[in-house]
Amino acid sequence: MRSFDIALKNIKKSRSDYSIYFFTLILGVTIFYMFNAVGTQGIMKKAMCSSNTAVDNFVTVIGMVSVAVVIIFGLLIIYANNFLIKRRKKEFGIYMLLGMNSSKVARILLYETCIVGFFSLVIGILLGMVASQCLSVIVAKMFMMDLSDFKFDISVQALEKTLLCFIGIYIVVFLLNKRSVKKNKLIDLLTASKKSEKEVLKNSSASLALFAISIVGLVYAWIRVGFDGENLTIKAFLICVVMGFVCTFLFFRSAGGFLQKAGSSCRKFYTKGLNAFVVRQFTAGVNTSSISMAVISLLLFLALLFFSTGFSIRNYFNARLGNHTPVDITMDLFSLEPDSFFEEHDIPMDEWSSDHLMIPIYKEEEVTLRTLLGNHIEEASETFRMAEWDSMVGVMSLSEYNLIEDMYGRDRIEMNDDQYAFILDFDLMGEIVNGALRDGNKLKVSGAELSPAYDHVIPECVLMSGMEANLGIVILPDRVLASPECGLEQVSSFIAANYASEEAGASAESVLSELEDDVFYTTKNEIRSSSIGMTVIIVFVVLYLGIVFVISSAAIIGLKMLSDSIDSASHFTILKNIGASTHDRKKALFTRVFSFFMFPLALAIIDTFFGVRFVKGFMNAIGMINMAQGIALSLFIMVLIYGGYFLTTYEGCRKIVGI
Repeated sequence: MRSFDIALKNIKKSRSDYSIYFFTLILGVTIFYMFNAVGTQGIMKKAMCSSNTAVDNFVTVIGMVSVAVVIIFGLLIIYANNFLIKRRKKEFGIYMLLGMNSSKVARILLYETCIVGFFSLVIGILLGMVASQCLSVIVAKMFMMDLSDFKFDISVQALEKTLLCFIGIYIVVFLLNKRSVKKNKLIDLLTASKKSEKEVLKNSSASLALFAISIVGLVYAWIRVGFDGENLTIKAFLICVVMGFVCTFLFFRSAGGFLQKAGSSCRKFYTKGLNAFVVRQFTAGVNTSSISMAVISLLLFLALLFFSTGFSIRNYFNARLGNHTPVDITMDLFSLEPDSFFEEHDIPMDEWSSDHLMIPIYKEEEVTLRTLLGNHIEEASETFRMAEWDSMVGVMSLSEYNLIEDMYGRDRIEMNDDQYAFILDFDLMGEIVNGALRDGNKLKVSGAELSPAYDHVIPECVLMSGMEANLGIVILPDRVLASPECGLEQVSSFIAANYASEEAGASAESVLSELEDDVFYTTKNEIRSSSIGMTVIIVFVVLYLGIVFVISSAAIIGLKMLSDSIDSASHFTILKNIGASTHDRKKALFTRVFSFFMFPLALAIIDTFFGVRFVKGFMNAIGMINMAQGIALSLFIMVLIYGGYFLTTYEGCRKIVGI
């Protein structure tokens, strides 16, 4: 029989073994092509406001991440291939016993690698082409874009890169397979199936002690990072991180002995049905794969944290785009007479915009963050340790601020002549100021004592920004600014405008870019371009790495389960012979596979809970508080990919054990 025919027959015969391997190859090719193709498609350039720089940055970042992804997938494919080769060493020994030399066995492996590689590349690239179009549509939906001119794109660049990388990986796999066959003696190949993985930590007392130590260490690290992370020094934070990693490995190294002891102690549970069989099978598997289980749990934790954080950042920037870009341009002009400034620099403001306003901004030594916070200054100091509390805050009159409200399409604010209001869109600072306003903190300005008009800050912006980072504006009654005792001094001029046309806007931004020492300005296009560019990069990178981490974790567990099922097939036969029903055997297998998939995931979810609390503490500093949607999306992706691997693995195991 020809080597090629033997290779085809082997693949058909071992399709259960190849299921996870083949599934992983296809997913790897699909994801690699999908993420490398989307940056070259027209919809992406449109999403980035046709900014070649933004698109180039995206492509560059994805290219850098792809290097890491290729390495991860390469190691994963080699790991998966080694599992298959290990299971088939006896088969190769029989070939050699029947007269085949090692070169012919290696040739059979070459054909198998080529066949599996060819089909995985073809199917993966076809799926990747479809998936990249879906990803482009998702990008458009994320940024509320018009899809009327959407068209199907094939990225030649991504196709070449995918073929080059994965063919390279397959070549490495073949060379390792060839080396594996040639370096082993015939007796080693024939007896390979009798060699079992070493069990670790058989001593139950040592297992219980290590398990207790690992739990105490994990709980300590969780609490310190999750509930006190913002106050930790870098050294203390790193100690907690290292402790978490070490205790994770100790946890899985000792978990098998602990679970066996705990399970056998519950006699009513342990002796019911096939529970004793399931517990022993599960704990034995955990004992022989404690290191890989710890790595899987950490990878899943990173994936969940990436997903949650990335999607939350995306939601934050999208909300900023919709709510904080009401006009085309806002300026803080360091001149008290805007008309004279524009005339001096030959700036045709009336030609640029027929819809604009100019409002003076005042400051006074009595109007500072310290006076606005009142008795809540200590609370603020604990949260913002580097803040300058004696910094003066900008002031506007009520009537002039309401002109901004009219232009921005917002409701006017109202207050009495003895009241003041505070405009602030920085949520974390706003929560503290709200306490002072609820306490009725009075503000003394130019001899007038003013009370809060509202018991909360007004969460609006004046100068447009892509981040919540301004110090706010105090709104005073007109009578205070008109009073002879008024000590407020004008420090700059605020300008808001809508362009008369796109050409006028381009001309305005070109001129203003040369006057950066005299004016600070932000434009809707600038905020939109930078926000979308940053958001797209963050979302795609976390998706890319997160999905790769989930696939790697699920594939390793799946391969472990398939390998163990081959070893335990005889055990299920014995269960059948002693009268165990098909339903009970299926339930036992399902519980075993489900437990293996859920065990590292459960610890990863707990890690993520505290990790998200830590990340959220830092996000609060820029006003990014709500992470619920990001967490929900991350769990959806996890269920989709991880669940797919679980079902595929269960079906493969069920066929192997013959139930």
